[in-house]
Amino acid sequence: MRHSRRDKIYEYLTDYYRRNGYPPSMSAVAAALGLKSRSNINAQLAQMEREGKLANVNGKYYPAEAARSARLVMVPILGNIAAGVPITAVENLDGYVGYLPRTGRRGNDLFALRVKGSSMIGAGIYDGDIVIVEQTPYAENGRIVAAMIDGEATVKRFYKESGHYRLQPENPAMDPIIVDHVEILGRVVSSMRYYD
Repeated sequence: MRHSRRDKIYEYLTDYYRRNGYPPSMSAVAAALGLKSRSNINAQLAQMEREGKLANVNGKYYPAEAARSARLVMVPILGNIAAGVPITAVENLDGYVGYLPRTGRRGNDLFALRVKGSSMIGAGIYDGDIVIVEQTPYAENGRIVAAMIDGEATVKRFYKESGHYRLQPENPAMDPIIVDHVEILGRVVSSMRYYD
């Protein structure tokens, strides 16, 4: 039976991980299989992640089975969230991202969102990042949260103040959002960035 390019990439990656205990770099995959297009390799890896064969942890692809045994949690990406002007929230499963939670944190209360906008750059959260959110309806003042305002979702620093709520951006060029009612979706516990 003829192996597809995706099968060869998967076999190489899993074998490399078994021998070394960590996944290969993109350039190692390209060199080992004689492939020139890194974007094609990345597309194949991303497809295997969507299929649940691989787990992406901070830009490195691990065999899903190995990742699960290492306390890795596969967190569902549920669409986009604004770090800027709030955007309409649409819960839409967009694959999974691997995350190694701190000891004691359960994986079933986590979800991930893709960030759009630049209001949280002072906190190190940039446009295109993926934030991991611990689902909870409560947050302490000063925590970075994913929140809903009138059906629109945003990531901001949360403050409960006298008679209102303040959602504070971490970008001096942007004003805080002051509202009478806010629904906290959860506390942001991690932010991840991918470069290719």
